[in-house]
Amino acid sequence: MATQSDSPSRVPARSRLWAALMDEFPFVAIIVLALIGVSWASLSSKPNTIYWVALTPILAIICIAAGWPHSQPGARAAMAVTQIVEWAAVLVAMWLMSISVSSGVFNSNEAGLMLLTLLALGVFVSGLNLRSWKLCVTGAFLALCVPVAAWVEHAALLLLLVGLALIGLLLLYWWFVPRRRVGSASEP
Repeated sequence: MATQSDSPSRVPARSRLWAALMDEFPFVAIIVLALIGVSWASLSSKPNTIYWVALTPILAIICIAAGWPHSQPGARAAMAVTQIVEWAAVLVAMWLMSISVSSGVFNSNEAGLMLLTLLALGVFVSGLNLRSWKLCVTGAFLALCVPVAAWVEHAALLLLLVGLALIGLLLLYWWFVPRRRVGSASEP
């Protein structure tokens, strides 16, 4: 049974945790949305340019929202316009890349990785413009996801074989290593 003195100390801790999670939400949302796009590109045989084009204004809004509290009230409109122009440039670059994809120069996996690279660059540059180290780190993380995703796509069979080998070794270990019986009496 909780006493009355316990309750006040727990409420602020939950409030602080919730506030901290809400502060990090824009950055986590950017990463999750970008990784959904890469996963979709890996699973789909068709390019998912529509997803990336729809995601770009969402990322612009997230970046504007992340920079809004840190901007001076008189500079907020200029910050928002700068972000809109920057993300419009990213959107134009995506459109140019989609032309290459539709002409058959790149497959859907390559296109997804290139579009993720563009988004990573956009997020990183937004972080520089907004002087937000968290956006810069988010953009750098997305940029690091590009070679990792490419490696995983090429090494999928190797990863599957390594996983099966580890499962086999664990099964052999479980089969051959003597197990102590729970119900047996200990010897003197």
